[in-house]
Amino acid sequence: MISVATRCIGRGRGGVRFFPPPPHHHQTLRPTAQILQSQTRAASCGTVNCMDRDAVADLFLQYAKERNGELTLDWQDVACLLKGIGEEPRSETVQMLFKVADRDGNGVIDVDEFFEHAGVFLGDSPARIIIMVGGPGSGKGLLSKRLEKECNVVHLSSGELLRSEVEMGTTLGMHVRELIKKGELVSSALMVALMKKRMQQHPGKRILLDGFPRSLQNAYDLVTLCGKPELALHLVCDDTVLMERIMSRGAKATASGVGVRTDDNFHTALERIRTYHKYHAKTLEWLREQHVPIVNLDCEGSPDQVWSQLMTIGRLMRPVVKSSTEWIKGMDGYNETDWSSDPGRISSF
Repeated sequence: MISVATRCIGRGRGGVRFFPPPPHHHQTLRPTAQILQSQTRAASCGTVNCMDRDAVADLFLQYAKERNGELTLDWQDVACLLKGIGEEPRSETVQMLFKVADRDGNGVIDVDEFFEHAGVFLGDSPARIIIMVGGPGSGKGLLSKRLEKECNVVHLSSGELLRSEVEMGTTLGMHVRELIKKGELVSSALMVALMKKRMQQHPGKRILLDGFPRSLQNAYDLVTLCGKPELALHLVCDDTVLMERIMSRGAKATASGVGVRTDDNFHTALERIRTYHKYHAKTLEWLREQHVPIVNLDCEGSPDQVWSQLMTIGRLMRPVVKSSTEWIKGMDGYNETDWSSDPGRISSF
C-alpha cells in the first residue's frame, strides 16, 4: 500500500526531493476536542463573510479525484489536504473528520459534504496562501493593497507586522527595532509564529503574504506550519530603482512631517538590498522545486503599469477560466441550498 506520506511528496528537478521540517517546528496537531470545537464554531457562523467561497472551492478541486463520475475526497485525499494546510495527517484526525462530514457513510467526501463542513476541515487555517516576493521598494505594499481591495484577498505584511510590534513597545518590538535599524532579518521561527498567529484570524480565506518568505528557512517553516503556497508573485526591479524609491519615500515623509521609517535611509537601504539578494535566489529555486507557480512582474514602471500586467494575464485566460464556485455549481452533488438556506450551517457563508 502506498503510504500517505508518499502520496503527498512532490517531485523536484533531479528526482524526489525531501525537505524535512527544522527540529524546532512541528506540523499542527488537531486533537478530537479541537475538531469538535471547530464544528461548533462552524455551526454558529451565519455571515456571508465567514469564508472565501472561491478559495474553499479551489482547495477542494486541488485534492479531489473523480470517482464514479463525481469529484470526491477519500481518506488519503483528506490526509494530503491536511498536510497541504500545515496539519499533521494523523489517522485519528482523518477518522474524526469522516465521522463528522461523511453524512451518507459511503467512505468519501463529496463537494456538498465538504462545503457544509468546510470550517471543520480548515479549523483556524486559511484556505489558500499567495506569497509576494521582491526587494525593498519594489512596490509590494501598493500592489498588495490593490489586490486586497479588488480581488477579495486578506493582505498580511511581514514588515507592517514587525513595525506594529515596535510601535507597541513590546519586548519583541525593542529587539526588532535594533534588527530593522541594521537591515537584518528577524529569526525565521519568530517571523513564522507571528504570521501564523495573524493568519488564524482569517480562517477559510485566501491570504496574500507581502514580503514573506524572506529566506529559505522562512520557506521551510511556512510550509511546515501553513502548507504550500498556491502562487508566488515575484516583483522584479533594478537595485538602482529600489534605492531611488526608498530615498524618495524617506524625503517625502520628512517634507510632509509624517514619521519617517527607521529603515528609509541610505545605509540601511543598502544593507536591506544586500540581504535581499543574499536569500531570494535560493528561495525562488526552492519554490520552483516545490512546483509553486511563479509570476514575474516588471516593477520598474508605475503601479498602474504593474497592475496592467496582471490584467493582461486575466484577459488572456478569460475564455477558459471562470469562478471555481460557478464551476462547482455545475457538478453533481452540489446543493445550492446548502450555501444559503440554513443560517445555522457553515455552508451559509
